[in-house]
Amino acid sequence: MIIRAAEPSEIDTVVEVLAEAFHDDPVSVWAFPSAERRAVALPIFYRAIVRGALAMGGHIDVTGDLSAAIVWTPSGEEGEPDGGAFAGLTGVELGRLGALFALMTECAPGGEYHHAQFIGVRESAQRRGIGARLLRYGLARNGTVPAYLEASSAESAKLYRRLGFRDHGAAFAAEGGPPMRPMWRDP
Repeated sequence: MIIRAAEPSEIDTVVEVLAEAFHDDPVSVWAFPSAERRAVALPIFYRAIVRGALAMGGHIDVTGDLSAAIVWTPSGEEGEPDGGAFAGLTGVELGRLGALFALMTECAPGGEYHHAQFIGVRESAQRRGIGARLLRYGLARNGTVPAYLEASSAESAKLYRRLGFRDHGAAFAAEGGPPMRPMWRDP
């Protein structure tokens, strides 16, 4: 399987992959409760995240067939993108996201690390180990720098533990939202 950096011309596809992969994720369902609204809101959300990550010196890896993508950001860059990046989201949605971003920033570790912010695999390609290979690729590229992420489901936390991540503090949740588990991996 080929894994490589996303090309600028592939950003729309990366957004599509992430929106599809996270459509039924507990955090997505909490932030955007209606499935119909989620189909509209998630592309807006992920476009802002992807653009923000690249603007802050982050990195996006994809599989050669564009069935999966991972968004990496440097440590200290957990803050939310500027409000205009989310044009098209409702005030309630922005409030939920703002609360979640604040908690993520509060719970983020200090020091240098790479943040695996989002790892998504198209539904038709899931359960084949693609996400694990994508994550391993980034971990190898990052070399001697630790990695951090937040697991948004018990299932994803199990995968990350198999890849050497360990719990890093208590799970956290925005009011009314599902728990997110902070996880750390030493190089």
